[in-house]
Amino acid sequence: MRIKDPAMIRRWRKQRHFTQRDLAYLVRRSQATIWQIESGALKTISEDLAIAIAARLDVPWEDLFEAHERVVMPDVPTDTRAAIHAVPA
Repeated sequence: MRIKDPAMIRRWRKQRHFTQRDLAYLVRRSQATIWQIESGALKTISEDLAIAIAARLDVPWEDLFEAHERVVMPDVPTDTRAAIHAVPA
């Protein structure tokens, strides 16, 4: 998930009277991870972590994060001869 505004996460954390270490403990990550999120060094995080942070801060996840779709590329055949024969003439 993409972090909308790192400073907003910091503001909510401070409003809840959590240190970075407190929040890190609650979401089972390191304090360094929380620092990277709040400083903008991390632009995207896992969905699990985003939901955990939002839950611990008691904020809807949509206010802090933006879901981004992953584009799945189709499988490319490994046998080029099979791919050539599959193409109509």
